[in-house]
Amino acid sequence: MAATRQGLGDILVEDRLIGREQLNQARRAADRLGSPLIAILLEQGLVTEDSLVDALCRHLHLEVYDPLHTVVDLDAVREVPFEEANRYRLLPVQVVQRSGQRTLRVAMADPLDTAAIEDLEFSTGCAVEPLIARPSHLAEAIRHHYRGVVTKIIPRGREPAASESPAPRTRRPFGGELEDASLRTRPVSRVQQSAAVGHRVDALVRVLCRKGVLTQDEYETELRSILDQAAAEEAD
Repeated sequence: MAATRQGLGDILVEDRLIGREQLNQARRAADRLGSPLIAILLEQGLVTEDSLVDALCRHLHLEVYDPLHTVVDLDAVREVPFEEANRYRLLPVQVVQRSGQRTLRVAMADPLDTAAIEDLEFSTGCAVEPLIARPSHLAEAIRHHYRGVVTKIIPRGREPAASESPAPRTRRPFGGELEDASLRTRPVSRVQQSAAVGHRVDALVRVLCRKGVLTQDEYETELRSILDQAAAEEAD
């Protein structure tokens, strides 16, 4: 379907909800700030949430998924770190098996965000089925479900004393209020930097095998083929 190949910005321009120059300015701001385009559009008031959601529903022929009043599978939530869910404004809601392939159903503010979908597919080993969700509902749902899952295994920061008053936070549209230290998971960059390349590869293969993306036999067969090819090239 041609509409699904369009990006969010193109749909908004086609529906005359935003001008092309406004879109280009928003894209530059998104690149500069490292934020999703949809976050810039909403935070700068270039488009309303209602008009954005209506446009997505019309073009994608999907209904709005309500993450606040629908049962969310916590096993699905555990597939994606809070930082990634918050950055892309999305919430994994269900894992299903389809034709032997694990599929992750994900409520997204921008279901046309190909970068987010590709990152999820790479990190989870699942096919991703995007669903449309209202950004304001997602902000609350992400906070609720990740507080219930992540904080059980990730220690919270020091709780403020009763005499201390919490520092005021500026509330931003579209989930800016999700910046909560109690929700953040541990960064993995330090582990990756200290690990040898061979250990990183072994860890990746184990994860892929656990997720059913490949089997140990497939990995060993491919590895043997690469070694044989390298030996043949050296012999030549």
